[in-house]
Amino acid sequence: MPVVQFAIIIDGTQDISGVEQESICVRSVDADLQPKEEFLGIYQVSSTTGQNIAKMACDVMTRLQLPLSQLRGQTYDGAANMAGRLQGVQAILRKEQPLAVYCHCGPHCVNLITQAACGASPLVRDAMGLVHELGGFFNQSGKFKLIFQNIAKSEHGSTFTSLKPLCPTRWTVRTPAIRSVLKQYESVLMALEEMASCSSPETSAKANGLHGTFLKGNTVLGLLMAEDLMGDLECLNTSLQLRKQTVSGMLEAVDHVKTSMQGFMNNQILETPL
Repeated sequence: MPVVQFAIIIDGTQDISGVEQESICVRSVDADLQPKEEFLGIYQVSSTTGQNIAKMACDVMTRLQLPLSQLRGQTYDGAANMAGRLQGVQAILRKEQPLAVYCHCGPHCVNLITQAACGASPLVRDAMGLVHELGGFFNQSGKFKLIFQNIAKSEHGSTFTSLKPLCPTRWTVRTPAIRSVLKQYESVLMALEEMASCSSPETSAKANGLHGTFLKGNTVLGLLMAEDLMGDLECLNTSLQLRKQTVSGMLEAVDHVKTSMQGFMNNQILETPL
């Protein structure tokens, strides 16, 4: 069988015990030029230096009989140990195989863009901070959770959803938490008001503070803006991660989102009823 040229994707995180784990995937194209992506496995590393991760990647390729000579692409996040031009994984592998072009991970770029866009608007930033605080209060207080569930179920029935704090690192998975608050806004206000009147002084003060803030029009406006912004970017992020996604498909998805966001800058969106 002919040796197939391929690209590697590496991403890492710590497991629940704090041990660093690196996941590796490979992408290639078949005889019909259709992209294929295969998950190779999760591998433990003793440290996250570029040298150590590059050594692990070479070891995996050797074990799976994937010749380094056929490596044509590398995709990682933008961290210095991965993307660094001297000591990053991409630089180390390119010393061995100059044809292995590095490309910053598309979904990671979208995550950074989303973070920057939300941070640029104090209105959106503060509203999202309130959603996170409300979700944390929901998880920490069994009494508030019970009060909210009873009110939400009576108001929304089977469509009731729990309140959740925002993911601290992945900005492009925050839309469900925002929509959960918006769709159950009245239930949130009623639950906070009840919680403020029948709890300990500390808990009552927190519930009362959240209730007063969620009553403000700026909070609603900020959440609506965040929902529109992050909804489009989350769809883009999902599209970029499709296993059979192509470069042309990625560019088309980006253009679609750009067109959608440019529509935010005209009067039409202001004339649309909430």
